This record gives sequence, C-alpha cells and structure tokens, in this order.
Amino acid sequence: MSVEQQNRKYLAALGKAQNYCSKQETCISGIRKKLNQWGVNPAYHERIQKDLEAEKFIDETRYASLFVKEKFRLNQWGIIKIHHAMKAKQIPEYIINEAINMIPDDEYIKMLEKIMRQKLGSIKAGNKFEHKGKLYRYASSKGYENDKIMQVINNILGQ
Repeated sequence: MSVEQQNRKYLAALGKAQNYCSKQETCISGIRKKLNQWGVNPAYHERIQKDLEAEKFIDETRYASLFVKEKFRLNQWGIIKIHHAMKAKQIPEYIINEAINMIPDDEYIKMLEKIMRQKLGSIKAGNKFEHKGKLYRYASSKGYENDKIMQVINNILGQ
C-alpha cells in the first residue's frame, strides 16, 4: 500500500472518530474500543488518540466529571459503584478521585436518604431488623458506603 493510500485511510479513520466524539462524550478506552470495532489498523490507534486529545475531542477529566454527575444524579449511584465503573473504563485514579470529590457531602447524604425512603415504602418485612437488612443491601448494591448507609438507616428508622 502506498503512503498516499495509508494517509487516506488514516484520515478517514480520524474523521470517523472525530464525528463519533462530537456526538457523545467518550474516554480513551471507549474510542479505542470503537476503533477496533470499525476495523481500523491498530498502527493508527495511538496517533488517532493523540490527535483527538490535542483537538479536545477527548478529555478524560471532562468525561469523568460528566460521568460522575450523570451516574449520581440520574442513576442515583453511590461513590463505590461510580469508582468501579470508571476503573473499568481505565480512567486514571487521580482523575476518578478528582471527579468524585465534586459531589457535595450534603447532597450525597440527601440522595441516599431519598432512595432509602422510597425503598422503605416497598419493603415487606416483619420487624425492624428485616427492614434494616433489606435497606442495607439495597443501598449497598447502589454503591453507597457502609458508614453512611448505617447513619441514614438509623436516622430513617429512628434509632
């Protein structure tokens, strides 16, 4: 393959990646996955990634902060679940911590209390101990920390 043909293939792949990134926020691992799906020559991956970062089509910090806001406010996830999801996307630890620290503590507790009060209405249990267990498991599955869960459970159930 001639240099001109290689350059054309690279530019076509870069254009497709730019178009994809302009439609939705994505991370580096997300764009690499897409490049593999599209069958782009692996030799181009690093260069395309660097070009996308240089042109601000990809920004891990921006992606992480939007990811945290979406998962916390819309999906009502806790910090633990958000952290694991971003680790799976290969976001660097310092960026994850920076994004998670943007969640105000009072808002975090209010969200936990809100979802636990909603869940309390749908729980069928015979006694307070069963209520506590079911509330605890629910909040834990949403990714909230043990100490915060117990604090809110004791607040809700009046202990």
